[in-house]
Amino acid sequence: MKKLAVAALMTTFALAGCSTMDMNNERTMVVDGQPMSVKVVNIPSFEVEIAPRKAVCEYTTAMGVKTESECLQYRQTYQKNYNTLNGNIQGFTYEPNYRYVLDVRQEAVMDEMTGMVKPVWILNDVVSKTAE
Repeated sequence: MKKLAVAALMTTFALAGCSTMDMNNERTMVVDGQPMSVKVVNIPSFEVEIAPRKAVCEYTTAMGVKTESECLQYRQTYQKNYNTLNGNIQGFTYEPNYRYVLDVRQEAVMDEMTGMVKPVWILNDVVSKTAE
């Protein structure tokens, strides 16, 4: 009986491992003007600067339809150029004409519709808010 219980437990772990191995956690992002394949991982804390104005960006809906939208512009505090963020930062309310430095975290979340892992940014703290 013990052997049967151990075998069932081992099978459960093996199947659970197989189901997570099939996730696509690679994304193509533009880094320094060049498209690169990057892995989406959990990051507990990093700082980004949010520009005082949004930019027009191309956004792909869950149905695969491309549309134009207004997106936040962000950069790492040490970078020169801004990138557009397709989506929002959970817990953050943007006000135009303010430059923000935010402490955020990134969580890798499975998108049930596409089966791909996507990054989700969550606000840890507003480090600064400066009027422009």
